[in-house]
Amino acid sequence: MGYLSVLLADDEALTRLDMREHLTKEGHIVCAETGNGLEVLELARMTNPNIALLDIKMPGLDGIDVANQLKGMGIPTVLITAYHQTGLINRAEKVGVFGYLNKPIRQEDIIPALQIAYGRWNDMQNLSKKIESYKERIDNQKKLSIAKGIYALENGISEYEAHKEILKEAMSSRKPLLMICDQIIKKNIAKQCCK
Repeated sequence: MGYLSVLLADDEALTRLDMREHLTKEGHIVCAETGNGLEVLELARMTNPNIALLDIKMPGLDGIDVANQLKGMGIPTVLITAYHQTGLINRAEKVGVFGYLNKPIRQEDIIPALQIAYGRWNDMQNLSKKIESYKERIDNQKKLSIAKGIYALENGISEYEAHKEILKEAMSSRKPLLMICDQIIKKNIAKQCCK
């Protein structure tokens, strides 16, 4: 994995300094940093980081609420905290953070946590794209099936024959098959409305 662009937020300046130095020493970029939860959102819009490393307890807006909003912006989050409360962990899980580090943070834990979190986030993005692709394929198959059924009924032929005829029409008109299906379906809807 190459370098990551990291948005760093912790209300303790010394903690931020230590983490920034470690991240840059390991070849990553700290694109922005702040100690205020509200500022994180503006910085995220301006810098578009690969990932955010956020303290939970910050002024303005806590890290969990910020993580929830960053998720909507397509930015995965790893949380850091000195508080080991079950309620915080449950909230963090519900908003979909990708990692959770307890303070005091060991330097050697930061990079693996960020890399694993970013890798899982990428996996989820790829899965979402595949799901969308499958949904589109299913929708296209439904459209073809409906068009075949309409064409078969209108012409008194089997769906198999209707499929062949629709393919012929697409080839001869040099139009995509789904465009022909749309035309058949719309024409049928127009007929139904005029009855």
